[in-house]
Amino acid sequence: MTVRTQRFKSAADYATAEIRHLIMAGDLIPGARLDQEDLAEKLDVSRHPVRQALERLSERGFVELTPNRSARVAALSVVDMNEMYDVRQILEASAVGRSFPRYGHELVQQLEGLDAEMTRALSEKKYDPYMEANRSFHLKMYEDCNNHYLFRTIVSLFDLSERYQRTSLQQPGRLTQSSLDHRNMIEAIKRNEKDELIRLILNHNALTQEAVRLLLDNQS
Repeated sequence: MTVRTQRFKSAADYATAEIRHLIMAGDLIPGARLDQEDLAEKLDVSRHPVRQALERLSERGFVELTPNRSARVAALSVVDMNEMYDVRQILEASAVGRSFPRYGHELVQQLEGLDAEMTRALSEKKYDPYMEANRSFHLKMYEDCNNHYLFRTIVSLFDLSERYQRTSLQQPGRLTQSSLDHRNMIEAIKRNEKDELIRLILNHNALTQEAVRLLLDNQS
């Protein structure tokens, strides 16, 4: 196993990141049993941080835990994805509506910087930095909604949908379209077009769902 050089605050943080990476890279496929001893040996840690990591990943939808605490990689589910995105669409539209009056030049600069980070990460084929910048890009547009329950729920759902976001990027042309969507969102903000921005965000999410559905259909 290749050990990555990123620094982590704890062994559980390291185990969480590495197991998630193995799932997203396809080294651990949906439905695969996750043996704690085997993972601890591969990651060169004790079983305790691995157990913590599996619990965290279960909360984020990457892992399924059974009552006897055995673990498997969670399957991708169109039903689960649709239910999650149904709620995201409603909440994100509301957050944009509430945040939009406080948008300004500073936000545009931040979004343009994050868009540049995503472009650079893609050119270097570094998908973890891309996903981190993508997360920041979207959440920046919601964080001034003046309702911490609304924003916190959006963050939770956004993170839970990470597997579907990453999976969608495997669909040919999805990365190119996603990058274009982000630039169009920035332009809508510059033109002070709230309704167009909401339309772009909702369509962006819908295209993610469609890409995942196509990929799952092709695998069935």
